[in-house]
Amino acid sequence: MLRFGLVGAGDAGRHHARALTELAPEGALSLAAVCGRDPVRLDAFCRELGLESARRFASFDALLDAGGCDAVILATPDGLHASQAIRAAERGLHVLVEKPLALMRRDGEAVIESARAANVHLAVGYHLRHHTAHRLAHAQLGARVGTLKAVHARWAWPDPAAGGWRARGEAARFWSLAALGTHAIDLALFFTGSRVTHVAALREPPEGVDRAAEVSLAFESGVLAHVSCSVTHRALSRVTLTGDDGELELLGTLGARGDGELFHRPPRGAAQALAFERESPYAAQLRAFALRAAGGFREDASRLANLDVLEQIAPKHTENARDEPRT
Repeated sequence: MLRFGLVGAGDAGRHHARALTELAPEGALSLAAVCGRDPVRLDAFCRELGLESARRFASFDALLDAGGCDAVILATPDGLHASQAIRAAERGLHVLVEKPLALMRRDGEAVIESARAANVHLAVGYHLRHHTAHRLAHAQLGARVGTLKAVHARWAWPDPAAGGWRARGEAARFWSLAALGTHAIDLALFFTGSRVTHVAALREPPEGVDRAAEVSLAFESGVLAHVSCSVTHRALSRVTLTGDDGELELLGTLGARGDGELFHRPPRGAAQALAFERESPYAAQLRAFALRAAGGFREDASRLANLDVLEQIAPKHTENARDEPRT
């Protein structure tokens, strides 16, 4: 059984905690410990999610020193990811780190090198790769659309944390791009299976913390992709995969729940709804992580591919991005 320590008691931590609780009866994993800097908030978090039996720690170092965990989930501010992932790997713990892997590519490289040296499994929390509709679309891509030509992804969601650390640019490099856009970029990488050769982007506002962004990508395979993201309003999420034989359209699949709709649209004729099993993509992600952990470190170019795109959107680190968010 893989024993997890969950670090971070915010929204992302809540999704992971629910997934861990859901999967615990299967016997492959368990939640052994939780960590949060505010003891009052951490106690409330544990009561809300029924985690009374989990050990609680007020610092990451205390959780590491206590032992009893085989892996950690880092659901912490972006600027903490690299240093925490490195420290966990050096203790021999497998690491599932929330997206993005790091603020800067060089920090992401350091995380990967630490995991490689310790031979521990390292995964970045792009849970939407594990959405059953996305996996079905990926599996049927050639049969349904032929040669993929274009990917379009739109995700607009009014982030309630308008005063949070990402919105303030603290321990963060982006807001809309880190909360939403990086997921859509990852899906474009997932569906194309190709290397990005060119990036063009517009941000609103053009300087400072982004509330919205439009990103166009060119891939080595010849596929073009466009990502639209915003934290200012709500719209039905949409992913379209267009080829020379048709189109797959995913509606309402971007989020935490694993729901939505999948349609096949031939060049001529009516659209066909495709059925898929509803499952929490967070639970599917954790199940896959637990299976792969036994194999230790594996090379995976996608870990840095997303950071490479983000680096080209903002070549220089924003001046007000700090390693530690204010509380």
